[in-house]
Amino acid sequence: MEAILKFLFVSFLILLAVIAYKRLLKRFQKGQVVHQDYCELYNLDQEPASGELSFYFVCPVAQQVQFGIWKDRELIHELGNQTYEKGGHIIRFDSTQLANGVYYYGIVTADQETTKRMQVLN
Repeated sequence: MEAILKFLFVSFLILLAVIAYKRLLKRFQKGQVVHQDYCELYNLDQEPASGELSFYFVCPVAQQVQFGIWKDRELIHELGNQTYEKGGHIIRFDSTQLANGVYYYGIVTADQETTKRMQVLN
């Protein structure tokens, strides 16, 4: 009988240790960004940008994505605002519609805003 009580006590301590360990891990992971849940925006092939540009991004799942070009935090051109399927997407844009200068292109979803800088020199 005493051996059974010792076994149950040790088992109880192990169970408490496992629960405490899992809570500790959960606490450390809180606030960390899970990168595989977000779209990935790639750099342009040419810098400075001129002529026809190909913007490329990859979505890990089908989701609503707004793709645009900004200057001084103001949306200049919205190139897409729709649900994109999982996978890679290319959006083409003629940069001659823009004056020479510095702009930002990027994507906005429900969970992220990602922009990249480009210098337009037509």
